[in-house]
Order: sequence, then C-alpha cells, then structure tokens
Amino acid sequence: MTGSGLARQTRRPFFWRGPLLAALLSLTGASAARAAECTVPAGLAHFHAAMSAIEAGERARPLTVLHLGDSHISLDNFTRGLRARLQARFGDAGRGLMPGIPFRYYAPDGYTLGMTGPWEVFSSLPADASGAFGIQGFRVEAAARDAVMSLEAALPVSSVEIEAYGGPETGALLLRLGEAAPLRLETRQALPGLVRLRVPAAQVRRITLSPAGTGVVRLLGWSLHHAGEGAGARYDSHGIVAATAAVTTRWDAAVVRGQVAALQPDLVIFGYGTNEGFNNGLSIPAYREMVSSLLDRIAAAAPQASFALLGPFDGARQGTGQACQGGWATPPRLDAVRQALKEEAVSRGAFFWDGGEAMGGRCAADDWARLEPPLMHGDRVHLRREGADRLSASLASALMGGEACTPALTITGSSD
Repeated sequence: MTGSGLARQTRRPFFWRGPLLAALLSLTGASAARAAECTVPAGLAHFHAAMSAIEAGERARPLTVLHLGDSHISLDNFTRGLRARLQARFGDAGRGLMPGIPFRYYAPDGYTLGMTGPWEVFSSLPADASGAFGIQGFRVEAAARDAVMSLEAALPVSSVEIEAYGGPETGALLLRLGEAAPLRLETRQALPGLVRLRVPAAQVRRITLSPAGTGVVRLLGWSLHHAGEGAGARYDSHGIVAATAAVTTRWDAAVVRGQVAALQPDLVIFGYGTNEGFNNGLSIPAYREMVSSLLDRIAAAAPQASFALLGPFDGARQGTGQACQGGWATPPRLDAVRQALKEEAVSRGAFFWDGGEAMGGRCAADDWARLEPPLMHGDRVHLRREGADRLSASLASALMGGEACTPALTITGSSD
C-alpha cells in the first residue's frame, strides 16, 4: 500500500502586520488602503498575536494549527491552500500525520508513504468502535517485525515524534532514520495511556518504523519536524470520510487531552457539519451540546488557542429538501447545522466562517457541479480541486484579516 502527495508553491509579495507596521503606515494611495484592511477578525486574537510574536522574533515555537473534520479534509485538497499560505510566510515546520496509510488515497502533501505486512487498521468511525483513539481518529496495530511503515519526505526531517498507546503488554518499536542502524523505542508502561516519543533525525528524508517483535504496538500517529530559518508553521489536518462530530465521542479523552496539550495549537479549526446536515432526523439542540462539549475539552487542554468553526459547504442530493433543479435538493438540516455552529461560535467568542455562503448560498453545490469545468463532483457533496482551491483562498483571507494580509499563491500538485 502506498500513497504520496506534493504541492509546489510560488510566493508573491504581500503586506503584513508586526515589525513591518512602520513601513506599512508610510505607504500611500492604494497600498496604504490595502494595509488598513489588515484587521484582527473577531475570535482570532490569540492566533494573530502568535503570528505577530513570530514576526517580531519574540517566539521560536512554530505557529501551529489543528484542523479536525470530515471527508473535506481527509485529503489535502481543501487544506492545501491554507497550509501553503501559512508556510509561504513563516516556513515549513512540518506536520502531524495519521498512522501509516489508514484509508485508501491517504497521501499528505510532501510525503510518500508505504505500509506493508500484517498491520491492522482500526477506525473510530463505526458507532461500536473500541480501543484507544486520539485526534487522528485511527489506530494501527501489529506485533510482527515484518510489519513495516515507511516514509519519504520532500524536505529534510530534523526530528520525528511518535504517538502510541502503551500499556503493560505493549512492545517496542524499531525506528530507522535514513541509513542509520534502527533505534529501539519502548511503548511499554505500567498504566495504559498515551506514549510520546521524540527522536532527533539529523536531516534525513527516509524513515521506516516496525514492531521489534516484543509485543503488540498501537500507533496513533506521528509527526515530522523540519528545521529551517525562523519558527515556521505547522498545520495538522485530520479528517475521516463520512464522519460527523459524533466520531469524537469515541476518542479517548485522556489521550486527546495529552495530544492537544503537547501540540499547543494557536488555532483549532472545527470542520464537521456536512454529514450532519444530510441527516433528516438530527436533533439540533443535542448536536450543539455535543459540539460545545468537545470544544470545551479541547479548550481546557489548549487555553492559548483561538477557535474557528466552519459552517458546512453547500450540498445537494436527489430526494427530500428544498428544490434546486434537475431533481436535486438542499438537505433540510444543512442550514440548521450551520446556524447552530454560528450560535456556538458567538456564544464562546470564537470565529465563524460560512462555507455555504462562500460558495454562493443555497443550490451553489448544484451550480458548481454543472459548470464547465465543474468545481464540484457529481455527487454535489465533494469539491473538485479547483473548487477546493477557491474556498481555501476564501477561508485564508477571512482568517488573516483580508486579502491584503494573505499570501497569494499559485499551487500545483496531484489532481483529485
């Protein structure tokens, strides 16, 4: 099983706050007008303060974003533009990855992945899912040494961090960095729980991971760090196809708390809602209560983070709902989910971005699917590459405080 992804980007000049403020204030005409548009959006004060601290040279830790959600972020089509814009400004500090290749087509930009041998993949998506899960939503297990996970990185890797679920019966891992001899890393511990292992990597590009044969290993995820000039930006995106926010109730609370506290995100993006909107029987009050509980748990582990709630993109289906054209209709719960997320954002002083409005409102999904070339797949749910690029640019502008504050990029890479 293999997967790979790579995005290339072209940087263009743009204006920013922080140490460039004096220069910005001296601008005249149209440039000064654009600079004046660089405001901190409501709910994103912590996120913008972190960016300013990095720009001023007052912080060495990477700018860090954690984005959780459904199929819209299970691949990098939508998150690519967001990640690329931040890394164009601050540099590429690396990213967190799901364990191995947990589902078909998993191919994060910048890495070529492989997974061979008797690995067993567990997903938190089923309602009866059991065992420990973290923010990645998957767990892979193996005990035999011929279960091998491999990674080739486009950029040199300065360190590797592994997240596993350990306990009295779990075994050791063998980590090989480049051509060096394998390192033995122990996951066994007295009490079951999260194990985090960080190892310097000396600027290697190829990494392999396998059980040492001393017991089962349970991998939750791993992250690759790239050392470069400045603090850099790290954008972790973990999405599960067909997921609703309910999937998070099957994640181990202590594991999630430990992961989020260690990550120290400056911005947490909540990207569920599409699949809930297609559920005619969804209880909106119960849904909002569940979302609020999840956000409370993450906020407790990351008090320094800003929160962004994304209203789901427009969608359509053949069946019940408000009619568009050709038999396609807008699911009746989609707008109600959007409104519930907006109210939740307002109540906790978080940022809200309406993905449906960014597309053009109700029936935009049907319109996008009919364009030549189309911006949406024929299912009227999933974005094509061009549509994802358009929406990621819109969200990036909203997060940054306006187009004048947002790096403009030409992004290329594998198509959807």
